[in-house]
Amino acid sequence: MASNDYAIAAALVVALLTALATHWHHRRSQSVARLAFGPSGQPRNWTRAVPALRVVSLSLAYWGLVVLATLEPQLLGDTGASDAVKTDPADVQRVLLVLDVSPSMNVVDAGADQKLRRRRDRVLEVVDGIMSRIALSRTRFSVVVFFTSARAVVVDATDINVVRNILDSMPLVWSFEPGETRLLEGVRVASELARDWPPKSTTMFLCTDGDTVDFSQIPKLPRSIRDLEILAVGDPIIGTLVGNHDSRQEAGILRRLAAELHGSYHNVNTQHLPSKALAELARVPPPPASAGWQIKDLARIALTIGAVLLTLIPVALQYFGSAWNAERELPITQAASPDLEVAAFARTRAARTLASVATETNS
Repeated sequence: MASNDYAIAAALVVALLTALATHWHHRRSQSVARLAFGPSGQPRNWTRAVPALRVVSLSLAYWGLVVLATLEPQLLGDTGASDAVKTDPADVQRVLLVLDVSPSMNVVDAGADQKLRRRRDRVLEVVDGIMSRIALSRTRFSVVVFFTSARAVVVDATDINVVRNILDSMPLVWSFEPGETRLLEGVRVASELARDWPPKSTTMFLCTDGDTVDFSQIPKLPRSIRDLEILAVGDPIIGTLVGNHDSRQEAGILRRLAAELHGSYHNVNTQHLPSKALAELARVPPPPASAGWQIKDLARIALTIGAVLLTLIPVALQYFGSAWNAERELPITQAASPDLEVAAFARTRAARTLASVATETNS
């Protein structure tokens, strides 16, 4: 049963119970009508609508509460995939991370402020900085890792924690055969993955130190790749012995690769990627045209109207429900003592309260 069906059933039950209670109270209050309203025994004419208003207001309030309580919760977008707003397929953008997981990425020569860390840890910091500045709700993430070969490990993920887990804690290097790093194999596999995606929908981030022996045949990027950003880590000057060679950031190789693929080279070993390189990824498309009133909007309006009526009805009955004025009809001629003043005040207050209670039921 839909939430609206539950709400309608609850509203009908409340309306029936309220009508029965009002009728029962009306019958019990007949005997005090003249005491409450004076010789006429009748309240003002407008009070005849009060019983119906009370039934309607309670029914509206309960209907709105039940609808809001039984609807699916509306999620607020956070660092993961946001289901709060349905993204138009035409507005979906993709981030393709091509990650170097070779042993040289474990060299501790990255970072600033004399706090050196592993190159792969620096990549995680830079990627975190990127994700904090882009429109996550319309972004899909894919990850290709490479060493002696390359493979896709994530395709079209919407939760950035999946990407963080790959960068931070998964020892993917052990899934490859030992050997030399083949950077261009990672670019080739990433290009094959993105080949069928919409044109200019993808930004590729190549995260590496450039320590590679494979630079003979540079693959051509597909039309789906809008931008290529090469994120270089590692000290470009001082090398560290890894295996049988000196490992450092190969800035010259990476600059040449960026030029060949019409991309951009960024040395992120000590600095983050500039925000201007993320301008397109950070763009938030305008919200879709409103589809009209939804049931949750009607429920909020009904709840508000019902609550306001239930609040105003007792106040209106207290001050405007009866034409009979107890103070005028029963004047206080003399207050001989404080006890008499208290008694007079109590008599007046009781008369007003009795008139308010009996107004609705005798209308």
